[in-house]
Amino acid sequence: MKKIIVFMLALLILFTGFATPSYALSDSQSDSIQTLLDDASRISGVPGISISILANDEVLFFSSGYADRERGLSASENTLYELASVSKAFTGMGILLLEEQGLLSMSDSIQEYLPWFTLKYRGRPVDMQSLTLNNFLHHTSGLTNFWHTQNIPQGNTPDMLQKTVEMLVDAELAFPPGEQHNYGTVNYDVLGLVIESVSGQSYEDFMKEQVFQPLGLHQTYVYKEDAQATGQLAQGYRSSFFRTTPYNAPDYSGNKPAAYIISNTKDMARWMGIQMGIVQDIPEIFHTVIEKSHQGDMSVPAVNKMYYAAGWSVDANQTMIEHPGGNPNFGTEVVILLNERIAICLLTNGENINRSLVLKVKDILDGNLTQSYEISGTQLLDIILSSTTIILCLLAVLFFLLGLRRRKTNERQPMTKKRIIVTAIMLVATIVQCILCFALDWSAILIWRTYSVLTALISSALLTASITWFVYTHRYNASLRK
Repeated sequence: MKKIIVFMLALLILFTGFATPSYALSDSQSDSIQTLLDDASRISGVPGISISILANDEVLFFSSGYADRERGLSASENTLYELASVSKAFTGMGILLLEEQGLLSMSDSIQEYLPWFTLKYRGRPVDMQSLTLNNFLHHTSGLTNFWHTQNIPQGNTPDMLQKTVEMLVDAELAFPPGEQHNYGTVNYDVLGLVIESVSGQSYEDFMKEQVFQPLGLHQTYVYKEDAQATGQLAQGYRSSFFRTTPYNAPDYSGNKPAAYIISNTKDMARWMGIQMGIVQDIPEIFHTVIEKSHQGDMSVPAVNKMYYAAGWSVDANQTMIEHPGGNPNFGTEVVILLNERIAICLLTNGENINRSLVLKVKDILDGNLTQSYEISGTQLLDIILSSTTIILCLLAVLFFLLGLRRRKTNERQPMTKKRIIVTAIMLVATIVQCILCFALDWSAILIWRTYSVLTALISSALLTASITWFVYTHRYNASLRK
């Protein structure tokens, strides 16, 4: 009798809430997915990759590589990763929840909640009364990634969200509000501060108490310290000069509503199940909120046939919702195909991954087993710039040595007009590149880009300097005239 009771309890635990049964894939499909992930990790250099797949209301997990390569910790469905811009869907859920509770309206002016917040367009103040919460939700405010993202302040103090939004005061907009959709991650930091203003809680406490806990997302975190305490937080990495090394990126806690929520593929499977309506054990109010969160803003033109909703890109028929993400040392992708009842989440501890990997996994689910991984644009850029650095440095050394040799062996000749012009051009090019090396804010650029950007610029400056030296010291051997 005791064994029967234990058995029944085990079944109850297994099927309570959102259980994680194995999806009935064929062995060849499972092998193909695992091989694809292993190849992706090897080719990209990203140490750890984890995915969760929902298909036919079932869920399965695959992982490859390491959560922490140096410590030998393998990646798994319990490994915690920064979600990068996939975080926006959670913030979108939070502010739409406040609307459903009657505490705000997305058509409200931003000045109702942040009266001190001002912006400019073409040097003139924007009518902030006409700028609504919806403009920030749908990235139609005019705040874009072109300039504003690079200026997000670093820090981990409780007031960083306030400081991040204050940084945007009187920022120049890229276009008049409501004219178009142009993605800008800081839009969701503004929404995060509105959540604080309306709820009377910190953004972190609001998300934990009113979103994560009610939805049963118990392994999703807004405090990095809480994630670290589990022992499951992945080490972040970045690639540069053909190598992948551990990288502890600066803290941008003020950008948390847009990019720094932390979770694993197990919780993300439940999150995707909530979006698909598979998971039902959630408060009733969230069903309405979820439906709203999938409604793209069709008042502006689509971008790549997709409209922006609440932290999701959606197609016109709302059959596909998706969002990519990339932090300096983490990469993510979520794709949900509502009509096919298939969803795939990809989490990695390196930004170098090609996120079209999820579509190749989908192809395998469709029976197309032969899939190969292709390097990402970020990795290709690093390869090109790193190779360029090496070539330019070798050429710089060559021209310098040739200049030394000619100076020693040849007779001095007068400077011709042509040599003067070439020398002046090379000298100016060298000076300009040196100014760029010192003047640009590399601390901001290199956080988000490969170090090979800087090494390529330095090597280019060295080459033009060596060419200047070579042309200036060019000697004519009189014996060759005879």
